[in-house]
Amino acid sequence: MNKGLLSSAFLILGGILPGHVIAAPARVDEVRGTVEIRSVGGLKWETVTPGQKVEEGSSIRTGANSQADILTEQGHHFIVRDETTLEFTSLQADETKTRLETGKVLSKVHKLKANERFSLQTPTAVCAVRGTEFDTISGQGGTLVAVYRGVVGVAALGSNNEIRVPAGQMTSVHNGTIEIPHAIPHQNHTVAGESPLAREARHEVGLDMSRNAVIHAAAVEARNADYREGKSLIDVNGKRVRIEEYIVRPAANQFKLVALNERDNRLDYFFYKGTFNQNLPADLSLALKDLSGKFGTTAPTYYLTAYEMGQSNTQDSVHDTAGGGHLVEITIDSNGNYILTDPTNPSNTKTIVAAQLQNDGTYKIYNPLADSFFTVTAANLASSSKFGVYIPENDTFRDLAPGDSVWETRFNNYTHDINNVNKITYAASGANNVLATNLDANFTYAGGFVIPVVVVDPNNVDATITNYYGDGTFESYRTVLIDNNGTIAPLSAFGSVSTGSEYKGELLKWNYEQITTASEFQGRNIDLVVEPKIFLKSGLIQ
Repeated sequence: MNKGLLSSAFLILGGILPGHVIAAPARVDEVRGTVEIRSVGGLKWETVTPGQKVEEGSSIRTGANSQADILTEQGHHFIVRDETTLEFTSLQADETKTRLETGKVLSKVHKLKANERFSLQTPTAVCAVRGTEFDTISGQGGTLVAVYRGVVGVAALGSNNEIRVPAGQMTSVHNGTIEIPHAIPHQNHTVAGESPLAREARHEVGLDMSRNAVIHAAAVEARNADYREGKSLIDVNGKRVRIEEYIVRPAANQFKLVALNERDNRLDYFFYKGTFNQNLPADLSLALKDLSGKFGTTAPTYYLTAYEMGQSNTQDSVHDTAGGGHLVEITIDSNGNYILTDPTNPSNTKTIVAAQLQNDGTYKIYNPLADSFFTVTAANLASSSKFGVYIPENDTFRDLAPGDSVWETRFNNYTHDINNVNKITYAASGANNVLATNLDANFTYAGGFVIPVVVVDPNNVDATITNYYGDGTFESYRTVLIDNNGTIAPLSAFGSVSTGSEYKGELLKWNYEQITTASEFQGRNIDLVVEPKIFLKSGLIQ
């Protein structure tokens, strides 16, 4: 057959056959945890691997703490989250249809052509799209839809009564009734009476996310950043790493610091979100500057009432939360002991002896700034019982002395989890606010107890803290200060520092790196490098 006849044949077939006869398969872009696929008409679920095709009629199923990223030939992107079953009922050139049986999926829809359609169905609702990005959650309580870009038409299954939900709003379908669309709660801001289904719909960097999901969420968050930094360097292990950092305001009384580390074969990330006692000022540094405490008799205007910290390598995670935050005034009496007082309840007060002699001849030292006790020998007593503070008014450091006052934030409850396994929990032992955590809170540890071991390099800024738990598990944190070539900072680099400006000037030459390992990580680690510049610019470091 010559070329002319061949071309004519294709034109004729194109005019006779519908354009959607030949389906265009999707493919699996990334897999985290347990992800399985069932082919059309099949009964058996099989393990999915990155790069695998997803044919029309196939279903994807994810397990606990698992996720799959699916891309179609039209450029549509599905982030199938944990414990979700999603069927790709149509993968045509002009039509993409999916059915979310149960679970959560983020649909990022590429700009549709004039005759192209995109829809997602659940057991209770149908979502019709015209180029958008939206979350859909399906469960026994119904269906929830949160729209981030574009417009989604939502209708109860079997109904022609469609409600258009614009960007920034959400709705739900329950028992055949569609809720009037309303604003998506800003990031992780808690809304009174909000359902667990609604909380799942928020869109921000958090734990249990794939590499692509983290990068996408960070790009969305960073658009409204107050501060943003980034650079490339060599880490302590000789690996090149690209750092991206930003600070945003998830709510009027919140700030959130995010740091992303990209290496050739991995992504590590960190976030810290603090909730304050009141709405934050336009100049964020005015609130952040007192985050680690305030020297003087006047209480800080802004203080934390809660915080959340998370770090992950997209497979393993460390997660801390704290609540019930309040101020404690700490004054030093003529004997050098510490008087702790709750300003909201002056009768809630206690005196802690600065250095208490033990039966074995050692001394138990209380650090009021870190709210912790430690033991030293008599030979080390003089140096170990001194705690330096920065005085911003004259840009100097000095040791706390009798007559001084400082303000610190204490929390009434706290949790610390490794890979969603609780390791440490504490709660206030009574009705009063916590003054000194070890004295005023009840602790629970994995296995009943924890033994911390600290190893410090005598010559370099390199320290490792390892917690050994009673259940036989451990977690270890190595923290180093490195330059852009991965060389560890010598202690002598800060030996002559006597003012805050000198300290900040020296700190800008270095980068923090923390490498976290744990029993639950099964030989893996979380490796995070943070550039101090963003801490200095935002006021987190004075």
